[in-house]
Amino acid sequence: MRLNSTEQVSVLAATTGLILIAFYFLALYLGADTADWLPDVIACIAGFELYMFGQAHWEAFKRKRARNGGDPRG
Repeated sequence: MRLNSTEQVSVLAATTGLILIAFYFLALYLGADTADWLPDVIACIAGFELYMFGQAHWEAFKRKRARNGGDPRG
């Protein structure tokens, strides 16, 4: 699968969010103090980018299926 530069940035941001989630749970496990807002920010970063990446690929799939004689409405 080839990704353009925008998709590569989305994948990088989503991966960063997922790594931050892992570090957050590691900090909780080790008993470190964490900010109350940190989980929300991490979830926003990872969730939004995962959603946008998936949405872009879903739209590309629908366009490809429409070109190949599938239902153009998706």
